[in-house]
Amino acid sequence: MKHSLEKNFEKAESKKNAGDKRKEPQSISRIASIVGLGLGLIVALNLGIYLHASKVDSARMSNVQKLSQQRADIIATSASRYIEELKQQVTFFTKKPTLAAHLTLGNDRGMNAAKAAMLKNIDGLFAVQVFGNGAVQLNDAATPPVRFTQLELIRNAQKRNKPLPEASKYEDRWILQWAAPIPFDPNQDAVGVLLLSFNIDVLAALVATDKVALGETVLQQKFGTNKPLDIYSVGSGTLGEPVTAKIPDTYWQVRFTPSYYLYESAKKDTLIIYLVIFLSCAFVVAVCSIAGRFVGRFIESKAQEKALITGAAVAKTHAGSDMPEVPLNKQADILDVEISEEDEDLLGLDDVESTQPLEAITDAQVAEAVPEADDPSVPDVIFRAYDIRGVAETQITKELAQRIGQAIGSEAIDNGQETLIVARDARLSSPALTEYLVRGILASGCHVLNIGTVPTPILYFATATLKQSQSGVMVTASHNPGEYNGFKVVMNGKSRCDDDIKAIRRRILRKDVYEGNGEEQHYDVVPEYIDTIFSDVALAGDISMVIDAGNGVTGNVAPRLFEELGCHVTPLFCDLDGKFPNHSPDPLVEGNLQALIDKVKETRADLGVAFDGDGDRLVVVTSSGKIIWPDKLLLMFAKDIVSRNPGADVIFDVKSTRHLASLVTSYGGRPIMWKTGHAPMKNKMAETGALIGGEYSGHIFIKDRWFGFDDGMYAAARLIEIVSLQGESLDMMFDEFPDSPATPEIRVPIDEDKKFGVVEKLAQVGDFGHGRITNIDGVRVDFPEGWGLVRASNTSANLTLRFEADTVEAMHQIKAIMVKELRKVDPSITVDWGK
Repeated sequence: MKHSLEKNFEKAESKKNAGDKRKEPQSISRIASIVGLGLGLIVALNLGIYLHASKVDSARMSNVQKLSQQRADIIATSASRYIEELKQQVTFFTKKPTLAAHLTLGNDRGMNAAKAAMLKNIDGLFAVQVFGNGAVQLNDAATPPVRFTQLELIRNAQKRNKPLPEASKYEDRWILQWAAPIPFDPNQDAVGVLLLSFNIDVLAALVATDKVALGETVLQQKFGTNKPLDIYSVGSGTLGEPVTAKIPDTYWQVRFTPSYYLYESAKKDTLIIYLVIFLSCAFVVAVCSIAGRFVGRFIESKAQEKALITGAAVAKTHAGSDMPEVPLNKQADILDVEISEEDEDLLGLDDVESTQPLEAITDAQVAEAVPEADDPSVPDVIFRAYDIRGVAETQITKELAQRIGQAIGSEAIDNGQETLIVARDARLSSPALTEYLVRGILASGCHVLNIGTVPTPILYFATATLKQSQSGVMVTASHNPGEYNGFKVVMNGKSRCDDDIKAIRRRILRKDVYEGNGEEQHYDVVPEYIDTIFSDVALAGDISMVIDAGNGVTGNVAPRLFEELGCHVTPLFCDLDGKFPNHSPDPLVEGNLQALIDKVKETRADLGVAFDGDGDRLVVVTSSGKIIWPDKLLLMFAKDIVSRNPGADVIFDVKSTRHLASLVTSYGGRPIMWKTGHAPMKNKMAETGALIGGEYSGHIFIKDRWFGFDDGMYAAARLIEIVSLQGESLDMMFDEFPDSPATPEIRVPIDEDKKFGVVEKLAQVGDFGHGRITNIDGVRVDFPEGWGLVRASNTSANLTLRFEADTVEAMHQIKAIMVKELRKVDPSITVDWGK
């Protein structure tokens, strides 16, 4: 009995000792796991810091360098355009033969008149000096002084070396100087040189209009390998290396040094990198934690093995060889280690897909998201040749207006414009579309200067005169019916057209837009517009007129303007009504002019003018009720302006009368036929330096004493000035011009997606005998007796036809030829000659 009790006591002690020793390694396992976790956190922290410095910072700095170069290139491009515009303005005067004649003959009066004309018409010009060959010498008393720099400019011009502008100091300020040979013709010897001095304010403004907070922008002048000389600087920047952009055909360059603000704004496209860093750090922590747990368990298993051996030895001591021996040299297989479910989750052993390489995921996410197919909410059909236009609420929704606004705002920022000027017409849908357009612009970080409900020409006037911006958006559908609406875009003083309009859609689809928080301000520019015209136009007598605004937006401004000018005004349909209850806002439709004709006859007015829905077009009615179509109106403007400016270019579109070419030539001008449309016409005006241009649809572009954009109200003001000075009725004045039978615009409905293809095929296969084909815009065929035109409308789903001839019979013959060839291309086309 006693022996049995002692044996049981010894067994209990053995179990107790073994249990105590098992508890000790379990504590070590937990400690090892915690140590592994801590080590993992330390390693992950250092890895995160390293990856952030090497990946995020380097990516953002790389982005900063790209954005910096972009800023410099944008400013350099804007400066280059400005210099090119100055060249065109100067060239217009130097190519006049009268200038060389005045200099050769010593005609001081003529030369002084030429100088005065240059000072008035060339932007920023404040001094003109003329030097005959051999007459130039140093002169500190001149204004500005003639020093060695100026001598070199003048001598290079005399030798007809390529003239490059230079910046020089005058009265402690920088000015721009340029020397131009007289005459312009390079095949003739120079008889003298013009030295032109410009204020540098405009050029400095191109630098200053960029976002100042983004960094330091410096305009520099650099000759050869000499050290650059700073001319103008704005902003501050100390981050990274500066970048430069050369301004072509000058000695100038733009240097841009980014600021920390640009670094902060370059956070885009780093989300994936942060995700990679997080996953990498989490992976390190998990591996270290699990490794610590494995080490702890390994220690625990060894301790347990030792405890079992010890227990077995004790038991063997007390009980002989009843318990089996445990081999001391047994190796544990790693695959035999038991892994908990939470460890499987951390290691990803339960999910085969998660084991794919991280690089494969990153490459797919980092790639720019470009839609594989068109977004139906951004219909391609509304992005037309020179504006965005479609049916409001269906094709152009409020949501789309917001996306368009953000895209245009981003485009403005890329063009160095911090603010967009926004205006709208009187359509019922315009307030809502303007609200959402503004929201989108502000969301891009671009500011908005809202000038309210005004005609489109006043938006153009604002972009040409206000310091806040040279860019803007007009919410309008021009002459289209009330259910339509859209957007006209001006960027850096240039109307967007063709691919520049399509580029807005591409930005939307690619989500290539900026994000920010712009601010909106409101401004009334109408008084400045009226005052500017009042100071320019002078009437020599009383004029009575009827104004038909067609319930469009000119009803707010036109009566007030012409009353200020001293006219007796009878308003007709001048109350704003987006339903257009009296007639559609298109003065090119003859039926829409009947009420105006009747009112002119009733009031015995000198003339009547009809404006379209947004005021950039007009049609004139004489006191007898005769309609003066815009191409005939251009005859009078061309006679007035070219006779005072021999050699001036006159631009007219393919729909205009052929009498323009012969009249312009007879007055010493150069006639240029060009594409229809306000945007291509304005751009051609800027390219050629033309002082006057116009198209049959009613857009009249006057650069003489004005800004060169299409403005129905200013054109009407210049017309009544001519009438008052002539002292004759419009009927008498237009009797002086040749007149041939002609049709109005004939609009043939056709599917939107077919119209351009039909015209293109007509140009390829049409048989027009000995007719001379012009296909710069559609197909115009000139015959000895007249001409005919077929073109695709850029503003509606129509073909546009027009004809003119010496006789009605000849016109009918041309009609028959054109329509016959047109039906060969598409037999389904029918023409309603009554429209």
